[in-house]
Amino acid sequence: MERKELLLKLCQRLYDTVDYLYGEDSGLYAHLGESLMRFGSMFSKIGWILLWGEEQEREKMFKVIEDAFLRKHLLRCSVEEWLDFKLREIESEIDRRMFPQEEEEQNQEPQQTQTDELPF
Repeated sequence: MERKELLLKLCQRLYDTVDYLYGEDSGLYAHLGESLMRFGSMFSKIGWILLWGEEQEREKMFKVIEDAFLRKHLLRCSVEEWLDFKLREIESEIDRRMFPQEEEEQNQEPQQTQTDELPF
């Protein structure tokens, strides 16, 4: 699938979920706010990866979206939950690439023990 087509299909899937939660007969209004918050967060993460990620990370993001639709019958959770899980994996890869020195600094800092002595 084309990238634009994948993003539009994802938008349609989330739109259908909101329509189900907010439909006249649903009675699930309490879950609507939580779902909208999760969807907004997911789109924010996808946008961040597509904007700041390298080409291989962008390709991986579109592959994850495509897999969510092609392997739907294999998933034991909702498409949104699976995408959120995969988004966290891609974000952690980007964070390791963009901020490698922070991890090294945290590993190299010696553990300071607290004492009752005053520093002067």
